[in-house]
Amino acid sequence: MFFAGQLTAQLEPRMFQIKTDEIVLWNYHFGDDFEGANVDESKWHKRYPWGGLLADQKQYASPEMLSQSGGILHLNVSDSKGFYPVEDWMINHEEAKKHGLEVQGNSVKLDYVTSCIWSKQAFRYGYFEIRAKVPTGQGLWPAFWLYGQNQRDEIDFMEMKGERPNEVHIDVHCPDSCEKVFTKPFGLPQNWGGWVKMNQQLADKYVTYSGVWLPGSLTYYVNGIPVSHYAGDFDTPMNVIANMAVARDGFAFNPGPNAETKFPADYQVDYIRVWKLVSDNEYKDQMFLGAQRTITTLKYPVVVNATESNSEFRIKKKVRFVYDKKNLSKQLGFLSLVPIQTNTELGYAGTYQMLYNGISPADVKITVQDAFGNSFSPSPFYDGFILSFPKKGVYEVVIESGKNKTRFSFTI
Repeated sequence: MFFAGQLTAQLEPRMFQIKTDEIVLWNYHFGDDFEGANVDESKWHKRYPWGGLLADQKQYASPEMLSQSGGILHLNVSDSKGFYPVEDWMINHEEAKKHGLEVQGNSVKLDYVTSCIWSKQAFRYGYFEIRAKVPTGQGLWPAFWLYGQNQRDEIDFMEMKGERPNEVHIDVHCPDSCEKVFTKPFGLPQNWGGWVKMNQQLADKYVTYSGVWLPGSLTYYVNGIPVSHYAGDFDTPMNVIANMAVARDGFAFNPGPNAETKFPADYQVDYIRVWKLVSDNEYKDQMFLGAQRTITTLKYPVVVNATESNSEFRIKKKVRFVYDKKNLSKQLGFLSLVPIQTNTELGYAGTYQMLYNGISPADVKITVQDAFGNSFSPSPFYDGFILSFPKKGVYEVVIESGKNKTRFSFTI
């Protein structure tokens, strides 16, 4: 197999989705690496646009529970009970009285203060990913999801519970019971979503949770490993959300916290990214038009940096109505290149991070060549590699696995 691509401008973020029969090039569309001291309010609402006060559960998502440091977004939750100020329009006094929520002026007495970011931009179709570390502890409920502008459609890429550290919950919601599947032989309806159990702990370590949403299909991944497939679509563009909530006894995702749950708790996000195959106006009639792809035959997966923890990830317990072997057997992984530094004062024309999530082959070789044929190798960098280019010019990255070779060149 041979795949070649030409990136003619300065290297921008690029991602290659690697399958057994094709390699698909995705283009960077939106994202945040959470550099700097404050949340970028040009990209994010720092709370739910509808407010976020839950009178029946006595909790509220407050902008003050968000912080950034060292390139990490911290979504915190606190159990410091007391009165907290909220905007008056959020308080439904009838609901507050019904549920025993104490109100003093524009302050309400809460059991928990939680956190949320909500994208100001909405998206229809693409590859959505978060790299995050979720905490352990009964009742803690971090999530990464999309919510439709019709206020009904929903895609849950990841919901976790602190007492289930090896499991991730995935789901869909929309009108007309789209989340129901009808089982044979009697056609009984069952919920499509469910808990997927992995062979390793997911909590307290950085894991990539992601999904590909295409017209008529939705595929979920954990560290690039496909874990589910949904054959369906949704009516509207959706906003991207990451939030840290607290489950309550008797409500969704119960049980709530117990005496051993530690507060404050911290849901840490390394990055959130959205990738596109084509522009929004090129989607038409359940078909993808103009996608950059080369049909190939792969004997081995073409991958890079299959770290021990990543390469050994696999599903331990599949969900009957979620896992679809036929649709998922071709999926191998995702390889991304993202600029992380362009400061020429350090003597480089640019430095880029190379990350891989997916299934591991036995042997992989990565080389980078300049226009004069000089080769050098990427350097290890956290869970991936870095590529530092000494000067501007034309470069070529070659990825080899067995007899298969992927090559693409670019100018920086």
